Amino acid sequence: MALKVDYVVKETASNLRRNLTLTFASMVTIAIALTCVGASLLMKQGVARSNVRFHGDIQSIVYMNAKASEDQVLAVGRALDANPHVQSKTYLDHDAAFKEFQTLFFDQDAIKNSLTAAETPTSYKVKFRGDATAEVVGSVKDQFSRLPGVYSVIAPSDQVRQQEDSFAKFSAWSLGFAVIVGGTSLVLIVNSIRIAMFARRREIEVMKLVGATNWFIRIPFMAEGLVQGFLGSAVGIGIVALLRWKLLPTLVESGGPIWAGFHIETSDVRGTAIVLVLAGAVVGIIGSAVAATRFLDV
Repeated sequence: MALKVDYVVKETASNLRRNLTLTFASMVTIAIALTCVGASLLMKQGVARSNVRFHGDIQSIVYMNAKASEDQVLAVGRALDANPHVQSKTYLDHDAAFKEFQTLFFDQDAIKNSLTAAETPTSYKVKFRGDATAEVVGSVKDQFSRLPGVYSVIAPSDQVRQQEDSFAKFSAWSLGFAVIVGGTSLVLIVNSIRIAMFARRREIEVMKLVGATNWFIRIPFMAEGLVQGFLGSAVGIGIVALLRWKLLPTLVESGGPIWAGFHIETSDVRGTAIVLVLAGAVVGIIGSAVAATRFLDV
């Protein structure tokens, strides 16, 4: 039995009109599921961007001995310039270091008056590149701590490691949530379409008796699932976009280490929208195909 496009369109439209309640339920199910999936994907992208910014904001201080020679100070500066993980450095001579020391301990006279300008150690303020992981920060600290003339190196290795763990857990949670919700949506869609087909099981039996093939029967239902998937994904995309422009600024302003630097580009929303459209179409088609199979063996 040949399958014509106009027949598929007619049957699909008829099925959608005939089962408005179930069509709406399936569409809402897809929309809610894809909203959760899209939000999870955008959160993962935002966390990844926040992670890069966090690494780019990592700073360290290399304190020189107060009596370090000029050659030793210059050697440390050249080593910092040669290090691929160092983005920039700022050298504080005795006067600049003393001025900063006075500013830091302005309200503690005992400490503020404990050093003179000549006794205040010079230092390098170091800013790392965006790829500076906890291991990188720790290796740089170890490397420069051993150089001649260096008194100590202050580097937030433990804090970076803790923050990296937080980023990793948040990203894993977002991805896992997206996978779980996606699987759950597929089950819900299959069940909703099975209910619709159950109501038409007699009609399917008659079509089988007059010689209709399984695919002849199945394709209109798959087209119905495709339409539901597209409609549901469109609603999901709209909700995700609304959350991006309305809710996200409030979350970022609320503070917290992970939200610092959290940012989602418009291109991220567009890319996620494409994923949601494809996901909605695939879930709708697969859900309909699986649901239809149960009633084809008559």
